[in-house]
Amino acid sequence: MINKLLSYDDQTPTHKEGDLFKKLEISGECFEIYYGYYEDCERENPAISPMPIYPNFLKEPKYTADGFPFVTKMQDACKHYNGKDTKYNECAECTFYTHGDDFIGICKCQKNHLQAIIN
Repeated sequence: MINKLLSYDDQTPTHKEGDLFKKLEISGECFEIYYGYYEDCERENPAISPMPIYPNFLKEPKYTADGFPFVTKMQDACKHYNGKDTKYNECAECTFYTHGDDFIGICKCQKNHLQAIIN
């Protein structure tokens, strides 16, 4: 009875690790975001539910058709960061960041363009 009054039943996660969170299309690229854990210690902690896992573009870079890299908002900024000087510089705070959909965007810095990296 008390659980129903406090709505504890509604707090049980309805998703599990491996379930599809959403599909995103940004600049012609499709991204499937699944529920999971970023670290093994999160998986082992019963208080932590699976969360949406976004691509790690630092480990596995992806580029738009015109050569600009995809980034996530929460990704650590690169050495070309141009934004507010804070303790934690993230791509979302950079002037080169262009918002895509959800937490994925595009870095429009010419120094991070695929041609600049190849040359």
